[in-house]
Amino acid sequence: MIRNLIIISAIFALLQLANLTELLSYLSRPLVTGTASLFGIDAFNRGTDIVLGNVVLPWTQDCSGVNTLIILWGVTLWANRHKNPDRVLIYRLILCIPAALIANMLRIFTLAGYRYVFYPAWESEELHYFVGFLWLIPFLFLFIDDFRRMSRSRWIEILHLSLVLALIAPAIFSPGGSLVALSSLFYLAHTQSNNAISGKMAIAYLGWIGAAFFIAWSSMESLWIPWLLLCPRLAPWKTVFSWTGLVILSGTVPILAMHTEWQLIVGIALAYRIMLIIRGSQQKLSVDTVEPGNVELPLLVLLSLAPFSLSAIIGLAHPVELPPSGYMTRQITTNSYQVNLTGQPADIRMYWYGAYGDGRHHSLASCMRFRGLELETAAEHTGVMTGGNMWMKDFYIHDGKLFENYSDYLLASFSPFSPPGVHIILDAPVDSMSASYFSNKSVELATRIYTSYRDRSVQLANKRKLQNSKSM
Repeated sequence: MIRNLIIISAIFALLQLANLTELLSYLSRPLVTGTASLFGIDAFNRGTDIVLGNVVLPWTQDCSGVNTLIILWGVTLWANRHKNPDRVLIYRLILCIPAALIANMLRIFTLAGYRYVFYPAWESEELHYFVGFLWLIPFLFLFIDDFRRMSRSRWIEILHLSLVLALIAPAIFSPGGSLVALSSLFYLAHTQSNNAISGKMAIAYLGWIGAAFFIAWSSMESLWIPWLLLCPRLAPWKTVFSWTGLVILSGTVPILAMHTEWQLIVGIALAYRIMLIIRGSQQKLSVDTVEPGNVELPLLVLLSLAPFSLSAIIGLAHPVELPPSGYMTRQITTNSYQVNLTGQPADIRMYWYGAYGDGRHHSLASCMRFRGLELETAAEHTGVMTGGNMWMKDFYIHDGKLFENYSDYLLASFSPFSPPGVHIILDAPVDSMSASYFSNKSVELATRIYTSYRDRSVQLANKRKLQNSKSM
């Protein structure tokens, strides 16, 4: 168990390697454009995006291949954890770098093909992660001993680890992301192959399958990580049903993990469990291997892909919220607009983002990081974020209310079947105004567009009531 914790700690450290993004981008961009040119495709690197023929792909953090590299490193370390580190392991870790670049290039080409065929349909983040995971699988053969001759239980273990890391890696820098990663990795360190299908196991599978459909249908994406960790085949049930285990499991839910008070509670539970392991009083994992059956194995593989695809199949679709009329708007994508209000300062830009499919909006830091820009809180004003040479601030409109705080928005939209609402982002050059002035103006502009949106919603509701009364 201590060896497991050491490997898991190393994987957590790898998840923090955001500084690799720029280096990998430096290698990935020419690899993508050069390979495309070899096949006769006009390819250009424009900095913020890549042009492949008639397709324009925004260049984000994930396009660098950093998440693919972290997953490959994590799987390699975990799969070889029972062996002492040697030269072969070092070679494999080094080879993960070119493998991640190639897998990432294939992911980008796949997404470019999707956009070419289905544009202007929006490709969700889940699709990005799913395509990346699929291109990751062929490279696992290089880094795991006897991959093709592994037992079924180890196949499932490696697949499970890869899927959890695929969800953790892009979320690590979201609010509470570090706690989500720590809590998830703690559970991964305790995974073990449970008993064969029995009455209790069958009930557990039925509950697990039902939970997957509920999460997908209600669009409660924050529950996918704990759902994966509670896989009946691998879940450490004695840990799950202890008070510390339940507290740590709650730390894998972002809406709880982002709160300082809950971070402290989960941190105490983690410290207590680690102390028990170091003292040797923690119960040892079972060494008996129970192999999945012929029916269970394909069922597990199919269900494990639910976080990437099931919401798109059965999730409740919510209409894209459009900006209120009467303002100058410029459509950027199918769900996003740049809006200019009367009297709006020329240096301040305002963007209106409807929902990406049926999922909740991400925080401003997460959105910008997905686009390759790292933000931090401005020293001059805690309510403003800055990245490069821009001030940035965001707001959320949900259920007729305006929210300035991301945690308040998540709490308001967390209930099942809740619509995602609208994300408003404003930015301005740092050399054109102070952070305080920008914050005040942002609040003023966001309040104005929210008021117009609210008034339009009231008018539409009254119009529908009038039409219904006439029809009766």
